[in-house]
Amino acid sequence: MDYRPYYPPITLRRIFDRDRSPSPCASTVTLRRVFDFDTIRLSQEQAAEPLPASSLIRRPRGALSKPNHGGYTLRQVLNWNDKTYKSVQEGLHEVCEEYLDFGLTFPNQAPAAVAMFLNAAQARFPILNEYQDQWPAQDFATMYLKNKVAADKAKMRVRT
Repeated sequence: MDYRPYYPPITLRRIFDRDRSPSPCASTVTLRRVFDFDTIRLSQEQAAEPLPASSLIRRPRGALSKPNHGGYTLRQVLNWNDKTYKSVQEGLHEVCEEYLDFGLTFPNQAPAAVAMFLNAAQARFPILNEYQDQWPAQDFATMYLKNKVAADKAKMRVRT
């Protein structure tokens, strides 16, 4: 006698409760702020007034540019439109070229050079005052210098 046991899928016998409501959409949970530099223009007087530390936007948790490993990307976190993001990015790259050493990554820069960079970034983009320690400027510079140093090392390897 040939015996074959049959096990029906458990989901056919299980009735799921509808008590649990669906999760809220991400736009209601997130703490992102949307800035459009075309419509928001801060005067020099407003930019000079320091904001209380509690109202500043904090740096997100996790590593920069590692979204799959618990980190974040600037484009997602800042939630700026493409035109604004690109103009700030390119402007901060120009400020980097003026004040920072291309042979070093951002954490290895001289503190005086970093301070001058942050002051120039703040003067050029007053909206950075909305962020604690101007972390978007630091993150843009970190990625720019990291990529620049890596590209220079790759060029040196090709030549040798």
